[in-house]
Amino acid sequence: MREEVASSGVRVITIAPGAVETELLSHTCNERIKQDYEAWKKSAGGALDRQAVAEAIAYRQPQNVTVREIVLAATGQEA
Repeated sequence: MREEVASSGVRVITIAPGAVETELLSHTCNERIKQDYEAWKKSAGGALDRQAVAEAIAYRQPQNVTVREIVLAATGQEA
């Protein structure tokens, strides 16, 4: 996609966040999944705040600069 739109000045960015605090887990009924995730999250020092992800995405650059990838995770998240 980047190759197709670069000449038009469109910037394409890949965003790969680690665990992020969202309401998504509340949509599962499996208590084991919830407990395992909460335990994993605690061992990693917590998940990212949604605002931190939004601020990373909104990082401003001049039009002639492209940040091609943003990979972020909580400091304690190993993988």
